[in-house]
Amino acid sequence: MTAIGVFVATRWEFGAVRQAFPSTDLQVVGGVRCHIARQAQTEWWMIPMGVGPERAAHAASTVLAAKRLDALWSTGFACALGPAGIGDVLIGTGVTRVDGVTPGQPVACAPRMAEWMRQAVQAKGLEAHCGGFVTVPRVLCRAEEKREMADRVGGIGLDMESAALGWVAAEQGIPFAIVRTVSDLLDESLPLDFNLFLRPSGWAKGVAACLAHPSSLMGLNRLRVQSRIAGQQLTALYRACADRALHEGFA
Repeated sequence: MTAIGVFVATRWEFGAVRQAFPSTDLQVVGGVRCHIARQAQTEWWMIPMGVGPERAAHAASTVLAAKRLDALWSTGFACALGPAGIGDVLIGTGVTRVDGVTPGQPVACAPRMAEWMRQAVQAKGLEAHCGGFVTVPRVLCRAEEKREMADRVGGIGLDMESAALGWVAAEQGIPFAIVRTVSDLLDESLPLDFNLFLRPSGWAKGVAACLAHPSSLMGLNRLRVQSRIAGQQLTALYRACADRALHEGFA
């Protein structure tokens, strides 16, 4: 039995992945609530990790201390750092963590697993891009910040968790992969500073920011629509992966 650990940051992303499977069982591992879908010789362990590198590393280390997984997948939504459309699938070949001015050492994804993913989504007609990812510790809200990151580091996608998961996987000797869908684009700014919502009592400040700038509501509605598309495509890509695993297994 092959156990795939699918690590997801938010409840919206988690719900989109879980919707790809007809049924799941709940198992608490080290205090982490994992939902498991079983099919033939594959177990899909859907694991909430929270937002940001520290929470991702903690969730992965906690689960792996009690349960051996055959692969770690970083999944959910991502910002496109290159030409891509909302809902497109981004498959990582590696990831670089950028905490400050100098990028860290890249973490490689398992090439055979990335190619397996590419073939799975291609078979279902999903638009996919392969390349490097960048992980940052905070949300990049302005288009200028995104473009600067793309120019400095390169890559196809931006997130806040993949590098941390990749380092845990490397330490444990477990194959690592990244597969995400695009929820926002390189040249668009987010309507709010979403970093407010990541801090203690941040929701109050975030709501206050909305009230102070009513025009941000239009941007929030645009992002809501884009996130819904990204969620639908996330479900579709996991259905594609589950279908290939069922009929062909893993490489």
